[in-house]
Amino acid sequence: MKSVVRMTIGALVVALSLATTACEDDGRTGILTDEPAPPTTETATPEPSTTTAAPTTTPPPPVPLVGAVPGNAAAAPALTAWADDLVSLTPDALAARCWGKPPNTVTAQYTDVAAIFAALATPGVDGPYASTWSAGGLSVSAQHSDIATGYACPYVYTSGQPTFYSSDDAAYAVVRFLSRATGRPVNPRDVEAFFPLICPGNSPWDPNATGDGDRPPLKLTPDQLAGTRSFDAEAAIVTALQGDYVAVDLPVTDASGTTKTVRFTLSVGPDGYCLGSAA
Repeated sequence: MKSVVRMTIGALVVALSLATTACEDDGRTGILTDEPAPPTTETATPEPSTTTAAPTTTPPPPVPLVGAVPGNAAAAPALTAWADDLVSLTPDALAARCWGKPPNTVTAQYTDVAAIFAALATPGVDGPYASTWSAGGLSVSAQHSDIATGYACPYVYTSGQPTFYSSDDAAYAVVRFLSRATGRPVNPRDVEAFFPLICPGNSPWDPNATGDGDRPPLKLTPDQLAGTRSFDAEAAIVTALQGDYVAVDLPVTDASGTTKTVRFTLSVGPDGYCLGSAA
C-alpha cells in the first residue's frame, strides 16, 4: 500500500511538472499568467471641415445696344467696344486701355455700370466736340477724337454740369506733355501728331483777359522743354484762372540738371485741356 501511494504522488508531481514546463515553453497555451488588456474606449475625434462655401458674385449687366447718334455713325460702335471691356477687364487693365484719361478715371467714374449702360441705351446727341448719352441724371460723353479711333473711353458725370473736364484732366495733360519731353511717354502711341496736347490757336490766346490775344506761345515753340530729365507729378498744383484757363505748377528738372517750378497755362480745346504756354 505504501508503494502505491508513493507512485500516485510521484506521478502527480511528474504530471504537474510537465504541465508547468509546457506553459513556460509555449507562452500561449495552458494557464495564462498576464491580465488581458481592457478593451479600448477611445473614439476618433472628427477633423474639422475645411470646405468653405464658394463666394457669390453678381454678374455684370449685359452690354446694351448703344443708342445711335444722328450725324455720327462711328459713335455707337466706339462706345460698344469700350462697354465690352468695362464688364470683362479688371480696373487696372481698363485703365491701361484708357491711357489718355487720368489714371483715376476708372475708379472715379466707371463704377456704376448699370447706370452707365442705362444712359448708353438711349439715343445719343452729337455736339461740337463730343457725343453724349443721358438717362436718370447721368451723362456719358465721348470726344470726337476718341470716337475716330474706334475705341472711346468716355467721361461719366452728373447731367447738367457746365463741363465734364476737371482739374485732374488739366494736370494729366501736363504729365503727358512732360513724359513725352523726357522720352518716356505714358503710351508709345502718345505723340503730338496723333494726340495733340498743344492748343491749336483757333482763338486768340489771352489768359489774362487783356483783349490783345495772340497765338499760344507753345504753338510757336513746341520743343522748348525738350530734354527734360524729370518732373514731380505728385507736386502739381492746379489753379483756376479766368474763363476756361487754368494754371498747373510743378517742379521740372531740365537737361542741365537744374530744377525749378514751371507754370503751364492751359485752356479747353477740341480734344480737352491743351497747353498754351510754359514759363
